Amino acid sequence: MTAPPTHDTPDIVIAATLWLMHRYQQTHCARIARMIEQHLGWMRARTHNPRLADACQRLSYEWNVVSAHTPQPATLH
Repeated sequence: MTAPPTHDTPDIVIAATLWLMHRYQQTHCARIARMIEQHLGWMRARTHNPRLADACQRLSYEWNVVSAHTPQPATLH
């Protein structure tokens, strides 16, 4: 019997962040936005890893673009 494959935590966080961003674009859910911020914060705290620092920089840029293009809810006057 073979051992189950191991997963690299940074890879999982990066993939999850990308999935959350895609989901946020569909739903504009504030809860998902908070989770994205948490994932980016987790990556920022580990910038000693060059691969993770690069991914964090790219994902932060993408998140800024995605969140800037979020339609704002209508306000009642």
